[in-house]
Amino acid sequence: MLRSAVADIRPALSWQFFLLVAAVLILPSAYTTAISSDYALFGEADVFTLIMSSGIALVFPLLAVSIYALPFSNELSQRYIFYTRTRSDIGRYIANKLLANAAMAAVFFFFVAFIPFLWAFFVDPALGLIGPYRSTVVGLSPSEMGDYATTLHTFSQLLSAGPWAYGIGYSLWLALNGALYATIGLLLLFVVPNRFVALSLPFLGYHILNFATAVAGIPQYSPASVFPFNVVQFPIWVPFMPFGILLALTGLLAIYVWQNTRRLDVLL
Repeated sequence: MLRSAVADIRPALSWQFFLLVAAVLILPSAYTTAISSDYALFGEADVFTLIMSSGIALVFPLLAVSIYALPFSNELSQRYIFYTRTRSDIGRYIANKLLANAAMAAVFFFFVAFIPFLWAFFVDPALGLIGPYRSTVVGLSPSEMGDYATTLHTFSQLLSAGPWAYGIGYSLWLALNGALYATIGLLLLFVVPNRFVALSLPFLGYHILNFATAVAGIPQYSPASVFPFNVVQFPIWVPFMPFGILLALTGLLAIYVWQNTRRLDVLL
């Protein structure tokens, strides 16, 4: 199955894909560096926060489904599966597609966070493009300034174990969520007849629930807690609550698709 999934990844590696990767990995860090003088920054963690607070959070679900699910939707619209299912098991075919989709999204979003982390914590300090950083924060004593970075937002607690724990830890978190949203988009392609509606539903649900949790006064349980940079710090386990609920719903959707592979119109 792993070999088949790798083979399924290759068709998605088009020049458009690499252009998207280059833009998402390079532009946020470059743009943040250019506008950094307009902000009061107190260290590398602030730079990383500013980079990750850019437009990536707004289009996160769209990016997730654009990596693999969007190109794959062309196969469905061209009835490619009709000819495939006569040569291979349809269940294995779907599993390979899901695995390839999740793997590509996970790797992509890992570097969406990890490249800005490297830039903010290592590359820029070596080049000196941003700075000098401010050394005091209103209301904090000099001794409290030492812990300032660890109190910025959820996941910054990991800075107490060192920058690598924070960079890798948050990058893995974003990778998990990217793979989850990509999986939801791909599964919806099998259930919703209109592929544009199917690929839009993760984006719409993401923002509707984000708005609803904000109105309810529980923004920490928003799906947008994937990017926890604009709310106060919460324990690290808190973002795993909406993630767990979404993961359970995705599992139910996957079971439905699996049990109805011979009845879903798009697979016939």
